[in-house]
Amino acid sequence: MSTYLAVFGVGFAVLTLVLGLVEPLSLRLILISTGWPLLIGVMVVWATRRPASLRGSSSRVIKYWIGTAALYGIALVIGTPGLVGEARYWIPAAVVVAAPLLIGAVLERRA
Repeated sequence: MSTYLAVFGVGFAVLTLVLGLVEPLSLRLILISTGWPLLIGVMVVWATRRPASLRGSSSRVIKYWIGTAALYGIALVIGTPGLVGEARYWIPAAVVVAAPLLIGAVLERRA
């Protein structure tokens, strides 16, 4: 579970950076529409080959997913369209968006 959370945390950080910093829009859309489904597909296949998880992990990890999803939505609402291309906004935003899943990865490693 910790690896799964960490990979998705990094994926959300990269997704946030692509949405905020990659120009032109057409390249941004190509990267997102190919990269994100590819990551999800790889992670689903990977997870199905590792069916064992700790008891109660589902109820613990949901809060990390909700945190990242909420922060991702907030980052997009604040950052688009006015701050597209502004690294001083999107780099910290990517770190903040990824933080709940990355913190969850560390905590699940210790569980």
